[in-house]
Amino acid sequence: MDEKPSPRIRSGGELPLSGESLVGLMRAVLDKGKPFRFEARGTSMHPFVRDGDVVTVVPLAGPDPRPGDVAAFVQPGTIGVRVHRIVKVVAGRYFLKGDNALDADGALARDMILGLVVRLERGGRVRPVGPTFWAAVIARLSRTFWFTRISRRARRLFSRRPGRA
Repeated sequence: MDEKPSPRIRSGGELPLSGESLVGLMRAVLDKGKPFRFEARGTSMHPFVRDGDVVTVVPLAGPDPRPGDVAAFVQPGTIGVRVHRIVKVVAGRYFLKGDNALDADGALARDMILGLVVRLERGGRVRPVGPTFWAAVIARLSRTFWFTRISRRARRLFSRRPGRA
């Protein structure tokens, strides 16, 4: 059963939105040239973006996005916003993939990308974001199935705490 968001604002000042409403609001804000902040949900970009992190997206302006950049987009056939890394650009088409996802999202035209992630907040602290050497390395490695499998296993192995089975 799909639960519609409440029209009332929660006690923390939050207004829950459906995926379609979030996309509409994000487009309206970005079309005015303003940054848009929202709380990310899901684990497809773990560990770079974690569930509950606050991301800031700015509209595309200036040079074209490059591999390693993290972009917000609406995947065709869905109604929600996704935040994934650009892993390669071929003939003006952008291939995006979550760092923790097994499959790529397919080829997207530039106009399907809503904006780029420029700021990430976790637990009230700002995390570094940007096209760095390591972002480009992750983008290249993320193209391969084996890299994602190995990184998932390593994360499970190292996230176990002593005394837990």
